[in-house]
Amino acid sequence: MIQAQQPSQVLGVLIPGGVVRTDFVPTDNSGTKFSLGLTGISGADIASVSELVFFLLPGVNLPPNHGAMLYWQIISTPDQSSMDSTPFSDQGPTMTEFELVGAITNDRPSGSFRTGWATNETLSAAMNSVSSSITINLGVSIEHISSIKNIGAIKDKTTHVAKKIALNLFNFMSSFDDGSGGGGNIIVPKNVFDRWLSRFEAKARVDPNFFMKDQS
Repeated sequence: MIQAQQPSQVLGVLIPGGVVRTDFVPTDNSGTKFSLGLTGISGADIASVSELVFFLLPGVNLPPNHGAMLYWQIISTPDQSSMDSTPFSDQGPTMTEFELVGAITNDRPSGSFRTGWATNETLSAAMNSVSSSITINLGVSIEHISSIKNIGAIKDKTTHVAKKIALNLFNFMSSFDDGSGGGGNIIVPKNVFDRWLSRFEAKARVDPNFFMKDQS
């Protein structure tokens, strides 16, 4: 449990050029899960947000050896005017899986993190939908520092993610090595990249951060 402060007064987030938001609300009884909807920004304005500043408010400390991990997801709400169903239909908002933005700790109580929203294909498709409106929902999870370091959330995320994906591809290619290449060469099937990509996408649908966790 976070100490000495109410949950809505613990964390802050800022879109550069915008106002500071501190109205995170708890999503369970553990005191370790919070969310905040980025209301007031929609459409093309979302894609223009290249960074988020995430921070602990002054005087706040997380539990020892813990950090706060920031995630985002898309909430898509059908427009009533475009729905063929009755007003009492059970059609409601749909949500994507959370994607990691970055993390802060007591030793690093603030950070500016890239969103990647401008090139996110799922977000682009949602914004181009004429039958729904979208909201970006931020999620925060208080985790042990070992979990945060394990997925590289405190490091330069772009470089670290690229290295992890490359390592995943290398390990997959190495699984075909029978030693016949000689001289440190690996002989792989011609379609090895397509096979790796299909496998990678299938695993990512189950756990978007799987490749950050299971390799050194």
